[in-house]
Amino acid sequence: MQVRRVADGRRLRGEQRRSELLQATLTVIERDGVAGVSHRAVASVADVSVASITYHFPTLDDLLVAALRSAAEDLAVELEGRGSELGARLADELARLIEHSVVRRRGRTLALYELYLYAARRPELREAARAWLEPLTEIARTFTADPQKARLLVAALDGLLMQALIGAREVDSQDVAALVEVLR
Repeated sequence: MQVRRVADGRRLRGEQRRSELLQATLTVIERDGVAGVSHRAVASVADVSVASITYHFPTLDDLLVAALRSAAEDLAVELEGRGSELGARLADELARLIEHSVVRRRGRTLALYELYLYAARRPELREAARAWLEPLTEIARTFTADPQKARLLVAALDGLLMQALIGAREVDSQDVAALVEVLR
């Protein structure tokens, strides 16, 4: 006799609530930075009780680790297959990707970098921060067979992105093209 599994409605609602809380956490980080994250602040944005937050995420570290992991997964989904779409004008597409991150998704990108840098102080966030690099490294691997060069390209793009976020430089496809050429 085969037993049919039915999705537990409570579990699905719980997963939906966790997802909403993580989105609210990223909204708080976009607005106030990591330092502004508290159970109360996230509860206010999510329009739920503090008890609801602490039920799903007992500590702020639990919440921040989950937010970074969730953001890494979202980035992986967003970038999935992007490497194969980059085509012959790789530098132009990478520059567009950076521009999209700095202009259209500026708040979210700042929030992700805040979490990413917070991992330097919080060892429990480091694995999630490393996971954030994977989709970018996959894109880099599409045009260089050398794994070291792929990692270096990601590090350099991180630097360009950070400089663009603080207004120290404009997104320049010529700089990206030169970088790609050096690391091919």
